[in-house]
Amino acid sequence: MQNIGLMMTYNEADIIEEVMDSNKKFFDKILVLDGSSDHTEEIIRSYENVKYFIKDENLFPKRKITDGVRQFLLEKAQEMFGYDGWFTLLHGDEIFVDNPNEIVDKAEKAKAEKVNWHALNFFLHTSQKKTYDENKKIQDQVIFYHPGGIEIRQFKNKKNVFYNLNQMGVLPHGIGYKMLLDYPIFKHYVKRSLKQHQQKPIPHFGVRRDEAKEFYPLFVDHLEPAKKQVRKYTGHFDEFEPGQRPSFFRQWLNWHRYV
Repeated sequence: MQNIGLMMTYNEADIIEEVMDSNKKFFDKILVLDGSSDHTEEIIRSYENVKYFIKDENLFPKRKITDGVRQFLLEKAQEMFGYDGWFTLLHGDEIFVDNPNEIVDKAEKAKAEKVNWHALNFFLHTSQKKTYDENKKIQDQVIFYHPGGIEIRQFKNKKNVFYNLNQMGVLPHGIGYKMLLDYPIFKHYVKRSLKQHQQKPIPHFGVRRDEAKEFYPLFVDHLEPAKKQVRKYTGHFDEFEPGQRPSFFRQWLNWHRYV
């Protein structure tokens, strides 16, 4: 069963090698849309499983890029590899914990057409201000996280599936209603270094992007005020751990604990 990765990146040079080393274990076909101004492109192009690469400026010069531009990757993937299998959405600052190929197999057996993934959003905690070392490996330094939101990250590859080029959101049109009754997890490195924070500040509603860093300091106690938990990764993701998660019904009931 082929599982094709559709990837969007933006200035991820500080972590993209670790991300791609993880992705190459799962995907032998990755198509990339990149908007970077650093050397993310150079790193990505060095991987043999990257079968197609395009810069966002070659799609829509001087136009804001939205989630819907994945349509170009989707069309190219179907042109190159047909309509068999699944698509998995990849980002340059995310690393899968669950095996996405095993999740696809489960979805196929369940006759599902889409899979929700649970983001574990990693950030730099205020307790790390004195110990943080910019020169150390990101995954050894960024060890605090919030159990975050749920997002469709995998869907069945078939004809008549499409993205609206102007839409926000990762789910394309034309996907069936049935989903896999599980929430596999991935690590999302939201705040991971001073350099990344300066290059890609998180915008705030009503605040200019170049001013946003004043509202979002590098070290924080809570990544998002709405989240109810902050956890420290100790080598195990507790109730989220692959193979140890409770039933989907129990996961659904527990949702109020995190958000």
